[in-house]
Amino acid sequence: MTKMVSVPLVAPGFNRLRADAVWVTIANWADGFDDHYGSAEVLAGESSYSAGQIRARCFPADIGKAKKSKPNWFRHTYLAKLFEMFAKDLRWYHEEQKTFSIDLERFKNAPFVWQHHDLFQTRGLKLAKKLGVPSVLFVDAPYVWESKKWGVHRLGWEWFAKRRGDAHPCKKADLILVVSEDVKRAVMDLGIPESRILITPCTVSQKMFDKAKGSVVRESLGLTNNFVIGWVGSFRKFHSLDLLVEAFLDVSSTMPEAKLLLVGEGPERLRLQEKVENYGLHDRVIFSGNVPHNEIHSYISSFDLAVLPSQSNEGFHYSPLKLREFFAAGVPVIASAVGDVETVVRESHGGWLVRPGSKEAITEMIGKIEKDRTARISAGEKAKSYAITEMGILKQIRMIEDYFGIST
Repeated sequence: MTKMVSVPLVAPGFNRLRADAVWVTIANWADGFDDHYGSAEVLAGESSYSAGQIRARCFPADIGKAKKSKPNWFRHTYLAKLFEMFAKDLRWYHEEQKTFSIDLERFKNAPFVWQHHDLFQTRGLKLAKKLGVPSVLFVDAPYVWESKKWGVHRLGWEWFAKRRGDAHPCKKADLILVVSEDVKRAVMDLGIPESRILITPCTVSQKMFDKAKGSVVRESLGLTNNFVIGWVGSFRKFHSLDLLVEAFLDVSSTMPEAKLLLVGEGPERLRLQEKVENYGLHDRVIFSGNVPHNEIHSYISSFDLAVLPSQSNEGFHYSPLKLREFFAAGVPVIASAVGDVETVVRESHGGWLVRPGSKEAITEMIGKIEKDRTARISAGEKAKSYAITEMGILKQIRMIEDYFGIST
């Protein structure tokens, strides 16, 4: 581009799309477009946001804290989950029927329109058509396909949700970006030719990590002289944090200076805290709670070592944002050998792989790496180098430009 242009990124409003990690991904793309083209706006619902404004709304520290609730057996039944999903799908469908007023003039020189894929949503694709530019659809995973992987089927309306909700937006887009090979195959099963799909794994904004203050976090948490093993994310079953806690129980018996720092919130946090208490690890494991996203880079930079556990490779289809964040911070990673994670660690040499589901393998590897500071430093440097050269958003923007023949 020879002059500054504004690139629109389209997503539903915050009241519909509530996953903070997804908004971070959108903000990372907005950051990249802003750096490369001069300006980027996230059109979310009827409002417009910059990348910084999006980040400011992600993972607020004062809300979302885990709470104990009274048992509700019906809420956890399959019927209740099915009804909840139907209600969500209906709201998504209603969202698509709304009309939005957009000032086309400020996007008249945009090279393309980027839209996050959400069920039934085609607003960004329509905007691209009005502007006379290509449309790019970013797909974390087709909704119906991903739900079925977690064992939830849309009985009675699955065909409609798949055809109209997932396939229709994909067929209307000029280019589809997917986060992994598994997601690529799922999109192709919707009737999309391979020639219109590019794999662009989740990425991070490196400039956020270049100004991280890990030492400040360590000092504030009383970890200045400790060996800090860390993890960040939402506390959910599929993150396999039981493996990490159980491995740390063994680690703690031989490494008195080791501390485990778990950053984030989620439905599994209280149960894990109780487990830590029962193990007698309350003074060795720190639960930070939610950390605003504009501070998360400093927390990750406080880690000496990050661990990314997984129980099984079965159904592992996503591209973990946290792995990219660990790498961008120059933190070496011990990870279960699953999916995209295995590929990244092998290619980068930014960490070490262990077999899925094995707390013994995690324990053994932590002990080995803690003793080898040279290996940790080397792996951390390789991780950061790989994050800059292979995970940077600029590389993915270039892929889009090459696909459409856009010159800059």
